[in-house]
Amino acid sequence: YRENMKYIFLLFFISFVSSSDMQKIYVYEDDIERHYLIYVPDDYNKNIKTNIVFGIHGYGGTATGFESELTGGFNKLADKYNFIAVYPESTYFYDKENTLISTFNDIIRETTYEEISNNCLVDDKRIIYSKFPNCDRGRCGWAPCVDDTKFIKNLIDKLKNEYNVKNVYLIGNSTGGMFVNSYVCKYPESIKAAISVNGLPRYGFACIPDVPVNFISYASLNDATIPPIEKIAFDGLFYENQPNFINKWANKFNCKNLKEVTFKHYEEFEEKIYSECLSDIKIMSILNLDSDHMWPEAGYNKDTGISSYTNFGSCVGDIQSDLSAPDCYRSNDRWGSEYILEKLFSLDHSH
Repeated sequence: YRENMKYIFLLFFISFVSSSDMQKIYVYEDDIERHYLIYVPDDYNKNIKTNIVFGIHGYGGTATGFESELTGGFNKLADKYNFIAVYPESTYFYDKENTLISTFNDIIRETTYEEISNNCLVDDKRIIYSKFPNCDRGRCGWAPCVDDTKFIKNLIDKLKNEYNVKNVYLIGNSTGGMFVNSYVCKYPESIKAAISVNGLPRYGFACIPDVPVNFISYASLNDATIPPIEKIAFDGLFYENQPNFINKWANKFNCKNLKEVTFKHYEEFEEKIYSECLSDIKIMSILNLDSDHMWPEAGYNKDTGISSYTNFGSCVGDIQSDLSAPDCYRSNDRWGSEYILEKLFSLDHSH
């Protein structure tokens, strides 16, 4: 009897562990092996429509880095808000120093070698990034050549077949945010809402979808990596200006109402909410007045009251141990993750 009890307990323990863990799923896209991580919340019921939230990592980041270091344990919020969390991994390679280079391709329109070559300062005044193998798109290029919008669209379709899906939301960080800008232009009908966090488009590459979709552009005033006001970043790359970018969205979708709110937590946020737009969508811009190129308040030091830059998310957890990068450590204090989720869900009237 005791042996049976041990066996039953062990089965329970295994099922408990597996239900609370992420899964790593391999797929093929254009004959390239890709993978994504998925976390299904404890309360998922296949008979009830459930939201999916995608977390798209930035340059040098990983799927596990997004879930753990960057967001402070995003799966906990999947349990709290009962959504399925999906973390796609970009294509990647290792540079001459054996550093993991990973990012999604944000370019979706036709371009030329010359156009990309003119999108940064001269070489002696900029940082020169390693290019993906067999993918030299121009002097200022750094992204892969794969069609990542197709990868994510096919992944959304796959997950809609496998789960009882209500709505799909995208969150992109840094160059992952740049990718999200592009994705919503190409496949707006496939999602309910998206937020680009510190990921304004490359200069001259901003786009607006043909059909209305809920969208948030989040930027940080002191961001030197992807600056929201100035054109030229610290590394010499050129970016769009956030006010101009979001105004083009608001104008295209004929938004008739603008509400401006200044919100203070530890850092201060300037929020502009455009409503009464076509198809009743909402468009929002958020400018963090205190932060650098950081997840909301992830760089805030409560002892000094100062926000500064720290690289979070360029790391791997056990489930991605085949990638060569430092181990992730988990921070449990990421107020900004819930802030971003609440803003994203606020765009959906039915939520």
